[in-house]
Amino acid sequence: MDRHFADGTAPETAVKRSLLLVLTSPRFLYPETPAVADDHAVASRLALAMWDSLPDAELRHAAAKGELHSGEQVRKQAARMVDDPRTRAKVGEFFRQWLPVEEGDDLSKDRKAYPDFDELVLSDLRTSLERFVDHVVWSEGSDYRQLLQADYLFLNGRLARFYGVDGPKGDDFELVRFDPAQRSGIFTHPFILSALSYHKSTSPIHRGVFLTRNVFGRFLKPPPMAIEFMDDRFDPTLTMREKVTELTSKPNCMGCHVTINPLGFSLEAYDAVGRFRTTDNNKPVDTVSEYTTADGTTLKLRGPRDLADHAVASADARRGFVRQLFQQTVRQAPAAYGAATLERLDEAFVQSSQNVRGLVLEVAVTAALPSQPAKVASNP
Repeated sequence: MDRHFADGTAPETAVKRSLLLVLTSPRFLYPETPAVADDHAVASRLALAMWDSLPDAELRHAAAKGELHSGEQVRKQAARMVDDPRTRAKVGEFFRQWLPVEEGDDLSKDRKAYPDFDELVLSDLRTSLERFVDHVVWSEGSDYRQLLQADYLFLNGRLARFYGVDGPKGDDFELVRFDPAQRSGIFTHPFILSALSYHKSTSPIHRGVFLTRNVFGRFLKPPPMAIEFMDDRFDPTLTMREKVTELTSKPNCMGCHVTINPLGFSLEAYDAVGRFRTTDNNKPVDTVSEYTTADGTTLKLRGPRDLADHAVASADARRGFVRQLFQQTVRQAPAAYGAATLERLDEAFVQSSQNVRGLVLEVAVTAALPSQPAKVASNP
């Protein structure tokens, strides 16, 4: 940088060149993870993992005093930082990626089929989902399982009227409980169900792909060829389930749809705006399917509660959540920090009663001190 200011270059140009040098430096773009690092490097990696920002004064002071050598020292700082608004913002960004919040720009519905589903309802649904996630993650328990099994939604008066439930009357959002057989965490949140639907109808394929990849942590190969769903090409008396079954019946489709379809069909009791229903096209809704797990076990799924119970019991689903949170937080796969990193983090996650805040803390400590094993966080 000194060179840019020493050769007679105008100060404005020298500053621009210096900034470009910083912003394109590999050491700026790709934080290093050397086997031995000084405390200032540890502080930088910890701040990046938790805040996507620079160390604050307290973290810099700890680094200057040589107080970031051990895992316990770094955890102490991470425990202080985890409730900072910047951590909350970064965790919120993870959930916007993990859930289909940014699924598409156009989440509107056909006005003839859903005349009351307007921009205000859609905006309220987005807020409802954010309130739900915040409530679970930043509660004392911060229990991952509640994300999947909770029998409540946050509704205001407009949403309560739209979904036909006895709830708040005004603009404030309140926790409203449902029949556990009808609502189960993110599986049945109306925003997610709406985002994973077409303008006029549900989409078991979109819902099934989301559940396969994001919730159950399974990998899907890209389809050999994209087939557009065109509703007007089917017999008009068919249900959506019957249409999808017909569309994906070919052997080269069923390689993936044998996994996707049962998960999507389990949510067919919810229409394109997430309202509970018992019929589709004047026929009884069929939500029962046989689903083959990653280890070859066949499960009978009857609806969202079965989906939630299986996800909670599934080590693959839990590890998939840990892996995705790590990748979104650190911007690298867990294996980049050692072959056993994911296993260690998952073990600590289980021992902490699947505390999401504790997992965020341990991911950040791992990023700051790659050689440190994950540890059970006690009420971080």
